[in-house]
Amino acid sequence: MKDSFDQILRTLTKFYSAGPDRLFLYGIRYLSWKSQFHQLIRSLPNPIATAIYRLNREAVCEIVRLFSKIYPHKYTDADPYKRIYVDPASIEYTTGEIFSKRRGWVVDGQWDTEGNPYMQRTFAKAIEQRFVEDLEWEQTALAERYDGLEFREHAEATDRLYQHIREDGYKSQRQLLEEKPDVAWDGLNDAMHPLANEIAVDIGRNGEILWNMCGQHRLAIAKVLGIDQIPVQVFRRHAEWQAVRDRVRRGEEIPDELHDHPDLADLLEE
Repeated sequence: MKDSFDQILRTLTKFYSAGPDRLFLYGIRYLSWKSQFHQLIRSLPNPIATAIYRLNREAVCEIVRLFSKIYPHKYTDADPYKRIYVDPASIEYTTGEIFSKRRGWVVDGQWDTEGNPYMQRTFAKAIEQRFVEDLEWEQTALAERYDGLEFREHAEATDRLYQHIREDGYKSQRQLLEEKPDVAWDGLNDAMHPLANEIAVDIGRNGEILWNMCGQHRLAIAKVLGIDQIPVQVFRRHAEWQAVRDRVRRGEEIPDELHDHPDLADLLEE
């Protein structure tokens, strides 16, 4: 009982110290989860779902833009739906607090050092075992996690995805939506719309690209196929990395090795 009370107290303290802006965003996230908002949107006809997605995206952008003016140290100057192209081989680790849907947030702390090797995740390891080591699915890590019909469905779906990417190349969700809309909509998990279903990443203090959520099969397949570039959406940035963006925006010098970083391209081009 005491442990439960202490946990509740720590959670309330964390929320209180986060500030009114984060409490507001946490509240929206909770209501969205409680009402199953994303699932409801996906159940609507595609044109209606797309219209609502665009409205939701604009609302998120406006909120982040407003908060970035009031709390510049807590929110990025970048588009919260910003898409960049990265080498999948450069995504070596997961982010701390996986599945943290923090579009546009700037967060200090150690979270960017607390992730795990990406290829040690069950699906990533199984994909490597299947398509690099040439094992049967029953010999892979997938069989250690699933069995029966669920195992077979995962295995067959992954085989199909691998074949599509190997034969047709890696497609962004925008390309897929234009060329094969049924496939794009059927591939949704947590996202409300295909355009929000790109692989999501966070950026660590030194510019490390860290997997956050969405597209774990796509990322692992891109890695084993040796694909050079894939599109990803940036969610959260470490405060030290945002400071680098701020220096670029002010026209200050940054280390030469950072000039090719994909998250700085929008500023350096300006």
